[in-house]
Amino acid sequence: MWCLVEDFKSIRRQEERKSLFSTLDYTRDTRGFNEFIEKPELLDVPMVGRKFTWYKPNGSVKSRIGRVLVSKEWMDVWLNCKQFILSRPVSDHCALMFKDLKVDWGLKPFRSLDAWQSDGRFKDFVRSKWSSYKVQGAVCSFSKKKKLKN
Repeated sequence: MWCLVEDFKSIRRQEERKSLFSTLDYTRDTRGFNEFIEKPELLDVPMVGRKFTWYKPNGSVKSRIGRVLVSKEWMDVWLNCKQFILSRPVSDHCALMFKDLKVDWGLKPFRSLDAWQSDGRFKDFVRSKWSSYKVQGAVCSFSKKKKLKN
């Protein structure tokens, strides 16, 4: 199981490269790159956001040459992963962020709406709940953490 993140300098399809000045044919390069991906059965992780990962500084040429490739075993474990193409504030390359969109982080944290503060019973309710949690621990921060978790 493995993952490869790289600037491949190649595209998979003609529409992954746009140029204002020329319409070069990348068929040979594209064919070779697709064979590189298909032979070991790599999967091209779906993209979210922008269409291109590299831009010429004047914007006349743009390509999708950066990408994330994974093995089938990887995708079996993290089937909800996507690659996000982020901004490019310094480089001519966009940053890639690889993320699993379905992560179970456990219970949701407590949230409080500002409108609750206007209800006179709110503070008493929070105070009674807070004092009802009995936590054993020598360190104050430990007991606060446990109470907040509850």
